[in-house]
Parts: sequence; structure tokens; C-alpha cells
Amino acid sequence: MPSVAKSASLVTTLAGGLVNSFLTLQLAGSWSTLRALDAESELDAWKFDGLRVLWALLGVYLLAAAFVSFVGFFGVLRNKPSHVRLYRDCASADLFFTAFLTVLAFVAARAPARAACEQPELSVLLSYIYSNSNSYLSYFGTPVSPDESCERALEHAAVVALAGLVALTVVRLHFLLAVGAHYSAMVRETQTQGGEGGDVQRIRLLPLPRGVSAGDVVYAPVHCPQAANSLLGTSAEVWVRAAAAEAGSASASSSTSSLVPSPTQKSYAPAYVVLPQQSGSPVVPAYAPAYVQSTEQGQQQGQVPLDAGLLDARVVGTKREWI
Repeated sequence: MPSVAKSASLVTTLAGGLVNSFLTLQLAGSWSTLRALDAESELDAWKFDGLRVLWALLGVYLLAAAFVSFVGFFGVLRNKPSHVRLYRDCASADLFFTAFLTVLAFVAARAPARAACEQPELSVLLSYIYSNSNSYLSYFGTPVSPDESCERALEHAAVVALAGLVALTVVRLHFLLAVGAHYSAMVRETQTQGGEGGDVQRIRLLPLPRGVSAGDVVYAPVHCPQAANSLLGTSAEVWVRAAAAEAGSASASSSTSSLVPSPTQKSYAPAYVVLPQQSGSPVVPAYAPAYVQSTEQGQQQGQVPLDAGLLDARVVGTKREWI
């Protein structure tokens, strides 16, 4: 059953994506109105161009917000912490930006609107303000009609913007805290799953090559996907335990050779695979047992033949795995 934080994260990401997409479409639909404006002078043309640039920037902002919201929704739905972290960081920055706009709206609501109404380019936006603010102005007073003064229209619009931005900031803050809590839970779960089963692994080994004693066998990581299907018929099941990372080759058992071959040693590695933790899951090849034989001993007894899939253990580094 999903937690409250996950449910809230799903709601806020999906709602953010849908709302921002709707606003982007509405803004794109009103673009034709701005393009149809005719300037009577060069100054008016410059002002209208600036208004169009602001309109385009607002559209890009809403489109980016919709994209990030859908990315966050996918991350919450599919348990991807990186996607949720991207949404959390972008939403945090956007929340601060919204709070800054709220402060500007508060200042605009207290400032006289006469100076703003003297700007002729604002008259083209009054019809847009009328059509979009009347549904909200009923909570604060009488709706604005087109024949009312510009001052009253802007005062009502500032009040609506202020109230809406304050409510939106508070709601988004609570949902953002829920997203942060869910992201922290996802990170903890990922770290817990990554730490389970790291010390002991159930594996299956191929038979050792001819002429190799069990005391010469060490373990080194080798990726052998081609041997995955052929191992199960002739292999033997064993358990391996990882030694401490700080244990050097000097503290290794005298019955085993060093993991790092010396210049007078050769190393070979027949493959083995890690058994799946759950029944029905695919076999994942991960490591291979390696044995080390000195060159002098090999010259006396003859070279040990390489079976199929044997690899040079010098390419596998110094990972310490012991039976």
C-alpha cells in the first residue's frame, strides 16, 4: 500500500503537469491576439515586441514546469530517485520564484494604479483580465465590467493575484515537503537493498582445470555472460564470503596465493555465476574463481591447458573473494 508521502507526491506531480500543460495551451491560443496588434509608432512597436517576448518567456516557463512535473510523476511511479530529485530541486527553485512574485503582487496591490493605467499598451490586456478574473472576483466584490475604470480593474486583478499566489505558495510548500520525505524514503530503501547480501553469495563453480590444486584457488571478478547457460549442468554449488576491504595480501592464508600476481606468476580464471536470490529470476554472471601458478612450476610440470572461458586474472583487479 503506498504511503501518504508517495500518494501526495503522485498527486502534486500529476497535477503540476496537467495544470501547466493547460496553461501553456491557453497561452499559445492567445498568441494570435498579440501578433495582431498594430503599432502606430516605433515606440509602440518596441513596447509590443517586449510584451511578446515576455509572453513567450512565460510560455517556455510553463512548458518547462509541465515537463519537470511529468518527469517527477514518472520517477515516483517507477521508483526512480534521480527523477524525483530533479523534480524536488526544480520545484524548490520554482517555489522561491513564486514567493518572490507574491511579494511583487503585494507591493503592486498597495501601489496606486493610475500611473500604470497611463501606459497605452496595457489597454490591450484589459479584456484578457476581464475574462479571466471575473470568476474569482466574486469572492472579493463585484465582478469587473469592461466599461469600468482601469484603476479599479488593476486593483481587483492585484488582489486576485495576491490571494492566489499566497494560497498556491502554502499548498505547494506542503506538497514539496511530502515529495522530499518520499525521496528520502526511496534513498534509504535503495541503500538498504544495496547492502543486503553483499557479504555472502551463493554461487556455482565450474570444475577446476587439470593439474590445479584447491589450495591455489582464489576469487576475482570476471564478467562471463557466455558461460551462464553452460554452468548449471557441470557446476557445484558453494558459498563465498567477501573478506574485509582493509585486509591486504600479507594477511592472506598461507594455503592460498596472492590476489595480485607477481611477475613470475600466471593467473587463469574459469567462470562461475551468482545464483538468483529469488526463484524464477535470471542467472546473472558476476565473478570467476582464479588460480595462480608460478612460472617455474609451470615449466617443470608443463603448461596447464586453458578450458573454455578461461580469462587472464590480471585484468580483474584486486577484489578479495574467498571460499
